[in-house]
Amino acid sequence: MAIKKIAEFKRLLKGDSILLSAAPDGTHDAIPEMSTHYNEKKPGDEVRPHFHNRVEVFVFLSGKALVMAGEDIALLSTGDVALAPIGISHAIKVIGSEPLAYFALNSPPSSMHPMLDAPKEIVEKWEAAKKRYL
Repeated sequence: MAIKKIAEFKRLLKGDSILLSAAPDGTHDAIPEMSTHYNEKKPGDEVRPHFHNRVEVFVFLSGKALVMAGEDIALLSTGDVALAPIGISHAIKVIGSEPLAYFALNSPPSSMHPMLDAPKEIVEKWEAAKKRYL
């Protein structure tokens, strides 16, 4: 079924992320052009700086985070959107006392292009930003 409720995915959540799949088995990319993941992160959790050969769009549903996408660093919350173009380093740090929930939409699908560690200078920039903002 192509229409599913978030509660259904939350029930199947293993760890902090689940692929939103319209495939009959619910476990693989059913749309060859993209993949969508629902993510829940606890306060203090972090997605370290990385990049990949795919576009990634983040739609924040609840909570607050410090987000980096390329040269941009900002505090984002419910309803905000961040875009990480192909090859651009990005990172997320959950801030505050409530969990962060968001969708990560990837094109092409995340299964086709793994995450690669960001260069050292990007990691250093991220660490400095965390000290400034948090």
